[in-house]
Amino acid sequence: MEEDLPEPAALKRLRWLVTALLGVLIVGMIAVTLTLVIGVSGLGERTAPVPIAAERLTLPTDERVTALGRAQGEILIWTRDAAGTERLRAFADVDGTPRSVTAVVREFPALPDD
Repeated sequence: MEEDLPEPAALKRLRWLVTALLGVLIVGMIAVTLTLVIGVSGLGERTAPVPIAAERLTLPTDERVTALGRAQGEILIWTRDAAGTERLRAFADVDGTPRSVTAVVREFPALPDD
């Protein structure tokens, strides 16, 4: 007797939305699982690090290195001295000659008054 009653349109739409959500959830879980498997197993593309040709980089003795990086043909070194001044130093990748020194000034925006 209950089978003879028609299903309301809102219930049909809700059933379709729940089914679609389940499909999206399954596809998302498969994508996350594949990403983890590829990352952990090492199947992804890997490039060998390019060696630095420079044998020596000269830095001031009162500065300490806080970060290192590479760019096209350059070695980038972020330093901080005892007074807290930060500098970005660029060296030639081939022979280690200094190319530029850029002082880094941090400006913080003023907080709004309450």
